[in-house]
Amino acid sequence: MSNSSKSPLTRIQSSKPSSLEIPSIYDYMESKAQEYTIFEPSRSQRIFAKLKPYLCLKSFNIHIIGTNGKGSTGRFIAQSLFESGFRVLHFTSPHLFDFRERFYLNDSIISHQDLESAHIFLQQLDFIGEASYFEYATFLACVLAKKCEFLVMEAGVGGEYDSTSVLDYHVTIFTRIGIDHKDLLGNDLQAIATTKLLAAQGEIFTHFQEDDVLEMLANLTATTRKIGSIHYLTKKDISAQEVRNLSQQYNFPYFLQENLALANLVLCYINQHIAKANLTQSRLNLRGRFEILNHHIMLDVGHNEMAAKAVLQEIKNHIGREKFILVYNSYKGKEVAKILNIFKNSIEKIILFEVAHPRILEKQTMIKIIEKLSIPYSFFSLNQQNLDYLSKNSIQSRISFLESTKKYLVFGSFSLIESFLLWYNSLRTSINETP
Repeated sequence: MSNSSKSPLTRIQSSKPSSLEIPSIYDYMESKAQEYTIFEPSRSQRIFAKLKPYLCLKSFNIHIIGTNGKGSTGRFIAQSLFESGFRVLHFTSPHLFDFRERFYLNDSIISHQDLESAHIFLQQLDFIGEASYFEYATFLACVLAKKCEFLVMEAGVGGEYDSTSVLDYHVTIFTRIGIDHKDLLGNDLQAIATTKLLAAQGEIFTHFQEDDVLEMLANLTATTRKIGSIHYLTKKDISAQEVRNLSQQYNFPYFLQENLALANLVLCYINQHIAKANLTQSRLNLRGRFEILNHHIMLDVGHNEMAAKAVLQEIKNHIGREKFILVYNSYKGKEVAKILNIFKNSIEKIILFEVAHPRILEKQTMIKIIEKLSIPYSFFSLNQQNLDYLSKNSIQSRISFLESTKKYLVFGSFSLIESFLLWYNSLRTSINETP
């Protein structure tokens, strides 16, 4: 038999490298993170076309696209489907502590063994090395979902050219679309919405949107056969009994209640047309979404004006007019001045929490923005040299800046939330170990 007549699986097995030659998934992804990968819109499609014959995907596929709320909406759906008796994979990004968090299989993050096995499977393919960091993560999800009845895929940036768009989808969900990633998607809402909406497939479910976005979506449905009916979230959906009950039980902020209602709208469709599925009865199993650490510390991942306004409203619901301290840091390319201006009249000061990440905005640039807004600030770092460098406004204690009488909101990039939680957990550990 010639090599060209062998099955795809046979060709893999005959040419696969030894497991000793394959770096671990963590080492491999670290190397991918260091690569400079030029954006190429057709690359993920080209790689997936070669990968598809090796996959065994038979799932009902759900695509989640938007600016805010993708993670919680997807997790509500995944939890609901698992509790209804189905095997489901939820692919989300980014992660806080561990790369495995991006793959939520049934009711927990993927095991190290399963992730490593999927990685070894992909490494047998000679064309896979071309994939970027996020593309490789997407293809891992496709392998991990081989036994799943439902696959929930969360887009990374944009939609039309996002690697998650290589799949065929039965349902597309649009969460709130706003201004973000201007360097990649465009400078205005219309440009940003266009690239997201062009990824639409199947039945469409949409959160509340600006009128321009809704008009664009309606026009799109008239020009493509890939799209079915459009299902719009309404106030009635948010006040549905099952949504209100769960939101009250777990004290969800209103924006999470909206996302829960959007998830329930999709589940009602699945229940009517696909298979019996009911809304989850569990707490949201996803960290960093208006998470209350204790009576005086709340944290939320957010990096745009829409998220800032939503979290500010919720913290006011919790503490009234009392001012709080904002623990903050942000990636480059975000509307930092506009975000901080939203908080300005509600905070005592900003604590600029140092984060070691290449995408984090430079300290001096951040300080110039804060000073221009005339907001009091302090700088916290575990690195004494950095404290000395900014001694005028530095918090000299490297142990803690927290005061039990103050209220704190930790808000900003995923890296900030990760850094804060790692520091906070180590602080609690050291206190508990003190004789």
